[in-house]
Amino acid sequence: MSKLLLGIDVGTSSVKVVATDHTGKLLADASQRYPTATDGTAAEQDANAWWAAVCAVTRRVVNGREVTAVSVTSQAPTLVPIDASGAPTSPALTWLDRRASAEARRIAEIVPGSRNGADPFFGTAKLPWLAAHRPEALSTAEHVVSANGFIVRRLSGASVLDDTTAALMQGFDDDADAFDSSLLEAEPSLRRLPRIVPSTEVVGTVTAEAARATGITAGAQVVAGGIDSIGSALEAGIIAPGDPLVDMTGFSSVTILPVPRGTRVPGFIHTRHCVPGVDLLITAQVTAGATIDWVNGLDGQRDLRDDATLGARSRPGRLTMVTSLAGERTPTWNQRSRGVIDGIDLAADGYDLMLAAMEGNAMALARDVATIAEAGYPVDRVVSTGGGSSSHVWLQIKADVLGVPVDRPASGHGAAQGAAVLAGLATGEIPTFETVRRLGQATQASYAPQPSLTSAYAERLTRFAELSALNETRRAR
Repeated sequence: MSKLLLGIDVGTSSVKVVATDHTGKLLADASQRYPTATDGTAAEQDANAWWAAVCAVTRRVVNGREVTAVSVTSQAPTLVPIDASGAPTSPALTWLDRRASAEARRIAEIVPGSRNGADPFFGTAKLPWLAAHRPEALSTAEHVVSANGFIVRRLSGASVLDDTTAALMQGFDDDADAFDSSLLEAEPSLRRLPRIVPSTEVVGTVTAEAARATGITAGAQVVAGGIDSIGSALEAGIIAPGDPLVDMTGFSSVTILPVPRGTRVPGFIHTRHCVPGVDLLITAQVTAGATIDWVNGLDGQRDLRDDATLGARSRPGRLTMVTSLAGERTPTWNQRSRGVIDGIDLAADGYDLMLAAMEGNAMALARDVATIAEAGYPVDRVVSTGGGSSSHVWLQIKADVLGVPVDRPASGHGAAQGAAVLAGLATGEIPTFETVRRLGQATQASYAPQPSLTSAYAERLTRFAELSALNETRRAR
């Protein structure tokens, strides 16, 4: 019976667990959903629900087999304070939580040169917000950990902050591998963050207690892990500058491009890859997959995502949609952005809305890709991962809108599979990054752009830009 490498991804909507053999070949996978509590700009989750989902899912995936190593990726930056026993003292503040705007602006005044901007998304501002609004939760906390860090703590007893999460946060000094000293002095709540370690560091082993709860082999090595973008990059074999753009679509839509260490593109998201000397340049739409789920839920009688029905519709569709249903990240960072639907009439049906949602996300991607190209990083191919990559029509729409080929890797299981690969890299079971590149080169499906549709979408992009600009008027409200 083969020994397993285990990858766990704590996503925005669910935990997913993937088991591979020591060559990176998929052996088993499973997932379990959990809720997000939202209220205005608040978006919280119960970290105990993450752990309950991990325990339920890993037991099914492992199924009594021996696990050599486990690595965890996650939504980011999502932070939760924990006490000395590892129990949460407050609900987790997810990346989607935008209540700490004032704190983010104050941090920008203290460290104005941060690569990542003055927005609550970048995590750092959530700690002084906790100090101001939930002082008891922070005062009783031993550490504030990331979502993947919470699972690592439960598995191994070690509290760490991986460097891909740290480098994603506002005020992190990438050269010093630490948060700016003036920021730590001005905001003592940041001292609750645990020690920063490389994403590939083995930080401990699975405890006997965790083994009983999860079915993972006691003594299996636990790797620090990182943000979900690292997992998706590894799954797609994206290692170095010049490799294709990764499109990771789940609740949100994130694109990931490997660039030289230290790259800065204003308005975009920057962090480290797990590969030395390589950073990731990231774009992000808040509610891509979430918009698809919302539209699909409007009709309880049918699945509006049906490829055959959508594929028969004329494109571009009758409607134009801006899919910013819960604020927006790149490039506007406007937390007041909301969805816009143009052209709707009494003849419009659910499939028209679904097509518009898919096209709207693709046009938002095109806007970001154009900005990346202007910064000197042209995109000539896209590798699509995550739950959204299961839609053939959506991938074809992306190819047609972007005007470049879109491939779906044969692995196709998103960040969790990349987390298993990271476990193999960290422990030497997967020997080199070139091995990882080869793992990601197998393609399940390829979608070539259709020139006539690319031209038609180029015209539609003008209208999309006009509709997107309507959200700028919401800033002053």
